[in-house]
Amino acid sequence: MHGERARALLERVTIELAREGVSVVRKRDVPLQRWIDRALRVITFGAMRSYLTDYVTTIGRTIYLPEGWESVPPGRRWETLEHELVHVRQFARFGLVGMAVLYLLVPLPMGLAWCRAQLEWEAYRVSLRCVAELEGLEAARDPAFREEIVRRFSGPDYGYMWPFAASVRRWIESELDAIERSLAVK
Repeated sequence: MHGERARALLERVTIELAREGVSVVRKRDVPLQRWIDRALRVITFGAMRSYLTDYVTTIGRTIYLPEGWESVPPGRRWETLEHELVHVRQFARFGLVGMAVLYLLVPLPMGLAWCRAQLEWEAYRVSLRCVAELEGLEAARDPAFREEIVRRFSGPDYGYMWPFAASVRRWIESELDAIERSLAVK
């Protein structure tokens, strides 16, 4: 659908990651990632079973890719890597220990993980903008896409970090309104 443009955007972010010294590796090849997978299965009572296969993860200056990454369409890979680049910059800002404490513990590890929600929200703002840029504002406003973000915030994907689905919907709507205003100015 947006093949050539998506490939160009993917190449651009790949160059940017390399310029910033970011490593991109396979999750399954890293013992720490396999350990995280097992730990997530335990703490989410089995609800998170696809950490190694479905989720891209960033720790420090390394982005860990799931199985089947190459089969993801170029536009979706670009959007994901732009999201992860936000996390790389957060690690640069707060440091490894600072990010670990903020992301995993403050104020609670699950349920009311306000700092994790804020860190993820910063990255999801970029995700929404990327979808709007490549696929159009209608795609960013698609109810299924928005509910997927709500599910991630309030479900096992991020350890039930923010159970207030209505507030996530308000964050999304506010950001989409800001994107729409910025597009009207252009």
